[in-house]
Amino acid sequence: MKNLFTKNTFSALSENPAGLTGLAVTLSIIVSCLLTAIAQGSSFFYSSHYAKLLALSFIFIVYVGIIIYLKISGRLSENCTVFMIILLGCFLRCGYVLLSGLYERQHDAGAYTGMGTSFVNPGHIGYIEYIYKFHKLPDINPYELFAYYHPPLHHIISFLWLQLNIFLGVAEDLAFENLQILTLFYSCLCMAVTWRILKVLEIKGKGLFIGLAFMAFHPATIVMAGSVNNDMLTILFMCLIILESLKWIRAKNLAGLIRLALYIGLGMITKLNSAVLAIPLAIIFLVHFISVLRSRKRLYILEWVKNYCIFGVVVAPIGLSWIVRNLIRFGEKPGVPVPGETSPMYTATFSLWERLGVPAFSDWNFAFPFHPISARACNNTWVIMYHTSLFAEEYPAGLPDVLLILCQITFVLALLLGIATAILLAMVLINKRTRREDGIFLLAGYVIMLIFFAVFVIIYPYTCSSDFRYVAICLVYVSIALGLGNKYYLTVPAVSTGERVKAAVMHIINSGTVAFCILITLIYTFWGRW
Repeated sequence: MKNLFTKNTFSALSENPAGLTGLAVTLSIIVSCLLTAIAQGSSFFYSSHYAKLLALSFIFIVYVGIIIYLKISGRLSENCTVFMIILLGCFLRCGYVLLSGLYERQHDAGAYTGMGTSFVNPGHIGYIEYIYKFHKLPDINPYELFAYYHPPLHHIISFLWLQLNIFLGVAEDLAFENLQILTLFYSCLCMAVTWRILKVLEIKGKGLFIGLAFMAFHPATIVMAGSVNNDMLTILFMCLIILESLKWIRAKNLAGLIRLALYIGLGMITKLNSAVLAIPLAIIFLVHFISVLRSRKRLYILEWVKNYCIFGVVVAPIGLSWIVRNLIRFGEKPGVPVPGETSPMYTATFSLWERLGVPAFSDWNFAFPFHPISARACNNTWVIMYHTSLFAEEYPAGLPDVLLILCQITFVLALLLGIATAILLAMVLINKRTRREDGIFLLAGYVIMLIFFAVFVIIYPYTCSSDFRYVAICLVYVSIALGLGNKYYLTVPAVSTGERVKAAVMHIINSGTVAFCILITLIYTFWGRW
């Protein structure tokens, strides 16, 4: 790690526009994840929470010193700033993994009992353990054991990672603890992919920094960096689908189609909801194919018919394999097992407006902005989405007063920013400066994502269905909104009154975003419940 901070490294980052920065980012992610895995196997992992916090604080002070040195010496170029933002994002994610155990803030985790038993355990950990024990996919009906209905890619990769740990002599307990390293890696990669998305959209300077920082410091993907389920890998594939779609819009080539087919297919055998992004992409394909037909060039039309057929041949066998397997072997259609009407999370007894309409002021529970799980306490989807986006499904009854006040302020700020950035996203995507196909793909994707989220909540009427993790990909759309907003409204002199108003609002959104990132990081730093 020390060599990453040498004078030559930062000079090279300043001079090379993208290539070396990308290499440095990739290496820093890999090294950070490996060091975290090593730290988990050391005595550091068994230190007290505050001893760990003290050690991590010292590293952060060193980081700040490097930033100050780079700024004073004039080496803090755009590429160098990007690298330092992603490096800090990696540090926060690594710190979270080291400060949280295998069963902290998990979703449907289940448990493991180890190779020495013949038990088949539920949950994602149990699913991984099944493959680890028996070296095959579960041969039971996946809807009869909780979490086994999920497509298996994440669990297969986790099994291979477990095997590597065991092969290297890692104790079984620690090997399972190290399952978090994979999701840590996926979460860090999401930052790098978000950077590439912003670069494809030709976002530079402050817009690039603000947009990337929002993704790097938002708590949702930091918390999911320590998860063991398939959410984080799904989000990574969705980020890659957005990136490759934007690149394909510019290149219109077969290689891009094949990459898209692979990302969509692999996303679908990680978690089926990643297929949602295939809908806005299909709209772009249709728009493009109509232009091909209008050319009336027979060979050109046949070429693109062939290209789209190749896309289908690649994506269908991969993406539909899990669905077809379950239909043939067990006669099961895609779906989600539900806890039943007796569950305290059951929301179907409340009206559709109460669940999906505009929340009343009292619904937000600003005094204690955490998700209470029970539908009687809170059943509005949008309120639950905001609660869980910041604090997962925690309900910390003994939270210190100072932290509670910070949580209240941050929650209100997040709500205002969420509304502002949703409006901003619509404005920048319909702006004449935005490429037409970019606008269609991104705006359609954002709207369709929220529609499918609402439909999911209706079909599966439980408070857990409203968790932000199902729409966490929306963070990338917010990053795009912040980036394009800065590009359109702050990079040219404001002449008219309307332009000055837009510039002023953009400055307020920027300030609010920075304040949000700082406040939420402080909350998680001093929140003893990890």
